[in-house]
Amino acid sequence: MTEKGEQLTVKGEFVSPGFQPEMHVNATFVKNADATAVLSQVSETQNLLDYVMVFAIKGDVRCIYNRDETTFITINNQEHNLIAVPKGTKLAPYENTEAYEMVSINLSASFLSRYLPEAHPAFNRIKNAKITKPILFTERQLYITPEISVILNSIENSGHTGFCKRLFLESKVIELLVLQLSQFELSESSEQQSKLKKDDLDKMHEVKEILITNVNSQLSLRTLAHMVGTNEFNLKKNFKSAFGTTVYGYLNQYKMEKAKAMLVEGDSKISEVSVKMGYKHATHFTSAFKKYFGYLPTKIKMSFLLFDPEFCVLFFTA
Repeated sequence: MTEKGEQLTVKGEFVSPGFQPEMHVNATFVKNADATAVLSQVSETQNLLDYVMVFAIKGDVRCIYNRDETTFITINNQEHNLIAVPKGTKLAPYENTEAYEMVSINLSASFLSRYLPEAHPAFNRIKNAKITKPILFTERQLYITPEISVILNSIENSGHTGFCKRLFLESKVIELLVLQLSQFELSESSEQQSKLKKDDLDKMHEVKEILITNVNSQLSLRTLAHMVGTNEFNLKKNFKSAFGTTVYGYLNQYKMEKAKAMLVEGDSKISEVSVKMGYKHATHFTSAFKKYFGYLPTKIKMSFLLFDPEFCVLFFTA
């Protein structure tokens, strides 16, 4: 340790206290698997307690603990949460089904403590307590937004390698943590929402799937309501309760986040993205994009830091 608080590694390199290369973050994607294949250890470290973000993309996720595989927590389809987990916790589908997708992101206590102070309300339920079973940071399940979906997709399909891959993952996990805590704080400050019946919730998920698979179509609320067997009033009320926004608010958010991902990660032209997002004129898309993000899509390459893996490796090994 130097006088400035820097650590000296075995190779004689100085490491600033503000930079810790090992952040203990990893992501697991599970798709179309049966219950026996999905069972996975959440905490493999020597710590008695770790944390895991769980995103139920398709189907419900069980959080299991102990040898008798008792289900302590269930996270429903298209919901997510942050869970404190003792060593030995496992995740599995609620039912053995092929239509199942789940994303789990493990966070060590040291990583989480960097971005979430112990005084934060999210720690109230576990602070100074001995964790003997999985515990949710919030009893109210949080909904997966288009923004969250885009981030999860970018993590899964990242082309980065080595140091850049880890750095990219950590940056995206921090984004997810921001969105997760933002939803948590919003739910804490708002009135308790009535829990939708399973049938009504299933209908709202069906509406969401219709919206994102027919992004080029202009479907009215009446048409959407009839397609899932409900009425306009219940559609508007139940959709907002399920996803925290209006039907068209969700659709607009999906279009903008999808468009941003296409422009950042691919070689798509603005005119091509505009057509794919259902806009007849590129100028209308450009205007909507600027209204949503605050800058024109032509500036997007300058608005995001994109890592070239070869450059990144050269930079950090020079």
